[in-house]
Amino acid sequence: MNSFRIRPLLGIAAAILLLAVVVTEPVQAQQGTVAGQVTDKSNQQPVAGAQVLVSGTNLQARTSREGRYTITRVPAGSYTVQVRFIGYATGTSSVSVAPGQTASVDFALTPAAVPLEAIVVSATGEEQVKRELGNTVGTIDAAKITQLAAPNNTADLLNSRIPGVEVMQSGGTTGTGSRIRIRGATSLSLRNEPIIVVDGVRIDNSPQAGSLENFTGGQAPSRLNDLNNDDIESVEVVKGPSAAALYGTDAANGVIQIRTKRGRPGPTKWTAYAEGGALNDKGDWPANYFSRQANDSSCRLSSQARGICTIVGVDSFNPIVQNSPFRTGVHQEYGLTASGGNEVTTFFVSGAFERQRGVFQSNDLRKTNVRVNLTNQVSRLMDISANVGYVSSLLNLPQNDNNDQGIVASGLLGYAFDTVAPTGNPGNPQAPALQGGYRFLTPPQAFRISVVQRVERFTGGLNVNFRPASFLTMFGTAGYDLTNQNDNQLTPPGEIPLDQNRLDGNATANRAQLFSYTASFNTKASFRLSSNVNSNTTVGVQYYKNVFQQVQASGRKVVAGTGGLGGVVVPSVGDTTAPFVTLGGYIEELVAVRDRLYFTGAVRADKNSAFGTNFGNILYPKLSGSWVVSEEPFFPRPTWLNSLRVRAAWGKSGRAPGTLDALHFYHPVAVAQSGSDVPAVTIGGAGNNNLKPEQTRELETGFDVDVINQRVHFEATYYNKRSKDGLIAVQIAPSVGESFTRFDNLGEVGNQGYELLLTAQLLRRPDLQWSVTASAWGNKNRVLKTDSIGTPIIFGLGGATQRNQVGYPAGGYWGTPYTFADTSGDGLIKASELTVGDSDTFQGSSVPTHGASLSTEVNFLKHFTVFAQFDGRWGNKLDNSTESFRCIFGICAGARVPGSSLADQAAALTAPSFETGFFQDGGFVKLREVSLTYTAPPAWAARFGASSLSITATGRNLVTWTKYRGPDPEVNDIGQFNFSVADFLTQPPVRQFFGRINVTF
Repeated sequence: MNSFRIRPLLGIAAAILLLAVVVTEPVQAQQGTVAGQVTDKSNQQPVAGAQVLVSGTNLQARTSREGRYTITRVPAGSYTVQVRFIGYATGTSSVSVAPGQTASVDFALTPAAVPLEAIVVSATGEEQVKRELGNTVGTIDAAKITQLAAPNNTADLLNSRIPGVEVMQSGGTTGTGSRIRIRGATSLSLRNEPIIVVDGVRIDNSPQAGSLENFTGGQAPSRLNDLNNDDIESVEVVKGPSAAALYGTDAANGVIQIRTKRGRPGPTKWTAYAEGGALNDKGDWPANYFSRQANDSSCRLSSQARGICTIVGVDSFNPIVQNSPFRTGVHQEYGLTASGGNEVTTFFVSGAFERQRGVFQSNDLRKTNVRVNLTNQVSRLMDISANVGYVSSLLNLPQNDNNDQGIVASGLLGYAFDTVAPTGNPGNPQAPALQGGYRFLTPPQAFRISVVQRVERFTGGLNVNFRPASFLTMFGTAGYDLTNQNDNQLTPPGEIPLDQNRLDGNATANRAQLFSYTASFNTKASFRLSSNVNSNTTVGVQYYKNVFQQVQASGRKVVAGTGGLGGVVVPSVGDTTAPFVTLGGYIEELVAVRDRLYFTGAVRADKNSAFGTNFGNILYPKLSGSWVVSEEPFFPRPTWLNSLRVRAAWGKSGRAPGTLDALHFYHPVAVAQSGSDVPAVTIGGAGNNNLKPEQTRELETGFDVDVINQRVHFEATYYNKRSKDGLIAVQIAPSVGESFTRFDNLGEVGNQGYELLLTAQLLRRPDLQWSVTASAWGNKNRVLKTDSIGTPIIFGLGGATQRNQVGYPAGGYWGTPYTFADTSGDGLIKASELTVGDSDTFQGSSVPTHGASLSTEVNFLKHFTVFAQFDGRWGNKLDNSTESFRCIFGICAGARVPGSSLADQAAALTAPSFETGFFQDGGFVKLREVSLTYTAPPAWAARFGASSLSITATGRNLVTWTKYRGPDPEVNDIGQFNFSVADFLTQPPVRQFFGRINVTF
C-alpha cells in the first residue's frame, strides 16, 4: 500500500506522545482545584453525568448523582469552565485558580438546549459546541421524537426533520426501505446514500445486499431500520464535504451520526413500554373499464372517433376494492430498559420485540433488539465505553411492483368484470369469473409464493479516552459490524400457472455475510497560546474494511412436498467475495479567539483498495470559520437580539469506486464439450488501472440568530457543491478483444441550494406552551459532464424514460412531446389529431427540487401534549407507468369511458409508444403525523409503584394533498435504486394508528 502521505501524520502523533512523556507537569504548589455542583435550572435538581471541562486544557470531570464535580491538578491562572450535557444549553463561567486553593463554580443548566450551545460529535470522536463549527450540523432529539410521535422505524425518525435531508419512501410494504439524499445526488454511477456511524463505529447500509428485490419485483429492506429507535439518544447529520472532509472517502454524500443512550449515575431506572395499533391501505385505486358496442364486442374511444363503432355501454369493476386482497395490519412492540450506575461505572441495557403484520397476508415482520452500553471511569486519566447491539429479524415480503406475480399488478391490470366476460374477451371468457377480476394470479395464489429474509446482526464498539497530561488527550475506537443475511424464495410446484417454469416450481437461497471493521486513533493537544487564544491540534489515523461474501444457490422443478433447494431437480450455484479497505490519516487545527471567533483547518490523506493500481493517495482539505459577532464589544446590543453568528466552510471529500470497478477479472463457468461439462472462464470486468475516486468539493456559508430571549432561533445556509472525476461506463471497442464497458473518470455533477430552519416558542405560560419548527430547502441539481461530447446516459422503466444529460437534473424524465386538438369537435381524439415531436425532450425532474416542513408542539393543562407534522415537496414529476400500462391493456378510463378529458384520451392513444402523457405532477403536502400524549400526575404513577407514566396515541400518513393522479406520490417500484423512479404497480404508503404506554420505575 502506498502510504507516503500517511506516515508523516503517524510521525506527528508519535512526536506529540513523546512530548507528553518528557514534559514535566507543574509542581503541586503551582496547582489548584475547581469544584462545584450542576443543577437543572427548571427544578433545581442535580444533573448527573454532565461533562465539566477547563477550556484550553484536557482537564475534565463527570458530575456525580448529586451533580457534584471536582477537577484537580489545574495550573494556577484564569480559565473558562464549561458544562456540556445532551438536552441542555452549554453552561460557561470564568474562574481564577490560585495555587493550593479550591475555586468553587456552580452551574444551573437550561433544559432546552440553546442551538448555538448544543453539543455535537466531531469526526475525531470529540464533543464540540456548535458555535465552534463553520458548517451547519442537523440534529434530531431522537429520544423526544420517539416519545412524542412513536416513529415506526429509523427512516421515519429521520423523515422531514432536517432541511436538506430527504427521505424518499418507496411504498407501504412492511419492512422495506427508503432512499436518503443529502443535498442532492453527487454521483451518476455510484450510490448516493450517506454513510452511517453508530457510537463511532461505521455500519453497513448497503441497499439491495443480496438482490432480494429480484424476488419481490422491486422492494427490499434497508439495514438502517435494524436499529431500535428507543435505543437512540440523538442523531446528527453532517451534510456535505465542507463538514465531512475528516470522514474521508465515501463521505461525499454526508454522514449520519447516531448516538445511543447512556446510563447516568444514580439508582437503577427501569422503563417499560408497550405499543400497538393498526395499519390500513388507503390507496385510491382505479377501476378497470370495458366499453362495448351493441353486439357486446369491444369498442374503444379511439375506434368510435374513427367511426368504426359506437359505444353503447361501459362495464367497470375494481377487483382491488371489490375483491380486496388487503387485511388490517397489526403493529405490536414491547420494550424494557434499565439504566443507572455510580460515579465510576454507568450502564444502559435494553431489549425490545416488534411484530408487524402488513396489509397483505404474505407480509410479516418479527424483530428482536438487544443493546448493552457500559461506561467506566478507569481512573482520573482514563475512561472506557463499550457498546454492543444485536438484532434478529424475520421478514416475509409479498409479490408486487414490476412483476406479473404481483398482487396489485393483477388487480390494476385485471378485468372489468367479476362474472363471465362478454364476447369481447374470446381468448378466455371464463377468466374473470375464475379469478375475481384479477388477471395474472389471484391474491391467494400470489400469497403462496414465499420470499423470506432472515437477519442476525451484531454491532460492537470500544472507545478509550486517555489523558496522560493536562494538555493531551488520546482517543481510540475499535468496532465490528457483522450481518448474516439469508434470502430465500420458493415458488411451490403446481401453484403458479403463468408458465411452465413457474408451474414446475423453483427455489433460491442466497446466504450473505457483511463484515465491517472500524479502527481509529487520534491524539489531541490543547494549549493556551495566550489568555485570549486557545489551540487544539488533532492528529489521527482511521481504518475501515468492508467485506461482502455471498453464496447463491437456486434450482428449477421442485419436487412436490419439499420446501426448498433440497427438492430441486435442476440446481445452479455461484458465489461472490468483495473486500473494500480504506486507510486514512488526518491532522486538524482549531484556534479559538476569545471564545467567539473560531478557525479550523484540516487535511486528510486516504488510500483505498478500490483505487486503480496507478493511482496513489487522495487528499481532502478543509477550512472553516465561525464568528459569534454579537459578542464583540463593537457590536450593537439591541434588547431583542441574543446572539448572531456568521459561518463559512470549504472542503473536499470523495467516493471510492466499486470494489471490482478497477479490476480486470474473470468468472468461472462450465461449458459443454464432447458431451460433458468442462471448466472455463468468461471475462467478468475489463478494469481500469488509472481509476480514481470521485471528488466533491463544497462551499457553505450561513448565519444563525437568536432573538426575543432566545425564544426564536433562525438558521440560513447556502451551499455550492461540485463533483468531478465521476465514474462513467464507457464501451470498449470489440477490436481490443473485450466487448465490454469499463469505468472512466469523466463525469461532473453540480448541486447548489439553500436550507432554512426556524424554531420558535410562541407561548410560555405555566399552563400552556406552544412551539413550532419550520424548515425549507431547495436544491438545483445539474449534470455538468458525461464524457467529452456529452453523450446522454439513458435508462429508466422500459429502458428510456430517464436520462443523465448535460445541463439537466440527474435522472430527469425524458419523452417524445406531442400536442392534440379536437379539430372535429366531437369530444374525441383520434390519431390524426395528434402532432408528435421529432425527438425526446426534458419533461421534468424525477425527485423534488424544493420542500418545506412544519411541526408544532402544544403543552396544555400541565399533562397533555399535542404534536403534529406537515411535510411538502414540489418541483418534480412522477411517471405514472401504472396508468400507462392500463391504457396499453385497454382498461383505463382514457381509452374506454366517454366524457374522458382530451388529455387522457391523447395519453391513452400514445401509451404503446411513449410515456410522455403520464409524467404527472408529483408534488404534495402531507399531514405525516399527529399525536396526543397524556403524562399522568406523579401521584397517579406512584399508585403503580412508578415514578412516571405517559400514554400516547399517534396517527401517521393521515392526509395527502396532491395533483398526482395515482394512488400516492410517494412510491417507487424499484425500491432503493439510485435514480430509477416510477409508480409501477406499487403498494402505496399505508395509514397507521398506534397507541403507546411508557412507565418508568
